[in-house]
Amino acid sequence: MAALVGAVVAIAGIGLLKLIWLITNLSFHGRISTHEGSADFSTLGAWGILVPCAGGLIIGMIARFGSAEVRGHGIPEAMQGVIEKRSRISLKVAILKPLSTAISIGTGGPFGAEGPIIATDGAVSSLFGQVIPSSTVERKILLAAGAAAGMTAVFGTPLAGVLLAIELLLFEFRGRSLIPVAIAAGSAMGLRALFHEPFPMLPLVSVEAPGPVLSGGSVLIGLAAGGASVFITWALHAIEDLYERLPVHWMWWPALGGLAVGFIGWIDPRTLGPGYHNLRELLSGEMALGALATLALLKFLSWSICLGSGTAGGTLAPVMTLGGVCGALTVHLLHAVPGFEGMPVGIGALVGMAAIFAGVSRALLTSVAFGFEATHSSAAFGLLLLGCAIAVLVSRLAMHESMMTEKLARKGVKVPSDYEPDILHGFTVEEAMLKQPLTISRTITVSRLAERISGTEEPWSTARLFPIVDEAGILLGVISRADVLAAVQVAPDSSVLEAVVERPVVAHPHESLSDAADRMIHHEIGRLPVVAAEGPSVLYGLLSRREILQARQHRIEAEKR
Repeated sequence: MAALVGAVVAIAGIGLLKLIWLITNLSFHGRISTHEGSADFSTLGAWGILVPCAGGLIIGMIARFGSAEVRGHGIPEAMQGVIEKRSRISLKVAILKPLSTAISIGTGGPFGAEGPIIATDGAVSSLFGQVIPSSTVERKILLAAGAAAGMTAVFGTPLAGVLLAIELLLFEFRGRSLIPVAIAAGSAMGLRALFHEPFPMLPLVSVEAPGPVLSGGSVLIGLAAGGASVFITWALHAIEDLYERLPVHWMWWPALGGLAVGFIGWIDPRTLGPGYHNLRELLSGEMALGALATLALLKFLSWSICLGSGTAGGTLAPVMTLGGVCGALTVHLLHAVPGFEGMPVGIGALVGMAAIFAGVSRALLTSVAFGFEATHSSAAFGLLLLGCAIAVLVSRLAMHESMMTEKLARKGVKVPSDYEPDILHGFTVEEAMLKQPLTISRTITVSRLAERISGTEEPWSTARLFPIVDEAGILLGVISRADVLAAVQVAPDSSVLEAVVERPVVAHPHESLSDAADRMIHHEIGRLPVVAAEGPSVLYGLLSRREILQARQHRIEAEKR
């Protein structure tokens, strides 16, 4: 199933790219072609300013009369689908989302296709999970597999696709989810080559082994990119708030945003479209200082004003453009510092690209893997780790939520920011159980037992479950406090064996606390007698919810200084 999902969504993702180029060529140049086209004014002249506005108008109408879920940049919507909708995404959204994205980017919107492709392919995978009988967890895995395959199909970065699925959608690192996601990404990578997509997508000539100078420079770039990620996140949400105050219906906002894109694009056409050529030029290190500053300012204005309007489009490519400029400018400044004169601008741009995405998304490993896989620059691995880690640190210190989770947090949706193995997997039942529980003889009557538990004698007055054992310590059954009090009303002189649960649900000493806790939840009980796994059911102890909570307390105490 994962391989099938990977193959289908890879074709869907590449098909979306072709649709974007078709709309670009048609809207700006009046020709029908699916080859990569340029959004510029060479054919329409100044009339081309209206093309992004027309695209925004169509998107607003699709959102108003089709589905409002087409708005946004993709990844947060996929996260919301996992957390709030039990990984169910409707067929309508699966169709309208890519259509809106293709119109937005194809008419000059300054976005990347990756976020919407991730959301679209996640939606397609979700449809698989809704057609085929599956659990909520299985649908989530399929959705994440589709997202990973989508990112792989666009950029040729399977490892980054898998890590993105883990860090932003699954929030777990388990074999049952990792293996299907990896198979889907690998399948997408295999199919991608059939469509002759560029590989690597953003080639960068490798440098020599990085030394202290490059490492120190990467730390400074990480600081700058982290600060930039905080600023653009804050600015984007401030612009969204300004749109909320406009006295017109939100359907018209994408058209207003598109008009701004058109005017800014008229000043600098490099701001139109996804701008993958800008990324390649930044990595070449040959962009002049004035061109860097102009691109940073105008791309930021165009992207933030348009995305704030609620249109459809991805953030990865434009954010990486801003990060690449940030890294390149930092290196130019460092060239004036003794010792940094020879630092390559292209390496600085690469670290800036990955670091700023790490800052806005908090997806540290995804950002590092993407920087490596998209460029095949293995020498930059350590530099990427430094820059991205510093950027995430700055982002975490300055912002409570990331760009991906801020809107969800405003809706009251709690998104996990960390993932770790269940602490209960690390404890056995034997380590946590009560080793000397209260036991009773099979000869005692229910009236005698009721008398003891109704008194004030500890621990009889507080115990809730009583294992019944024979002379050899073998468990014969259990009886609860409620069962005792009920039985004493009916047959007070009967023995406890007549009111006992003869085949209770049990735990075994060497199984994990996690398995025992799952069994409690499944059977809706709060206590388990612990018996030998093999041979006679000799009673070893008693496990209750209290012992399980005490195990979690160990983790809290271990983190205290």
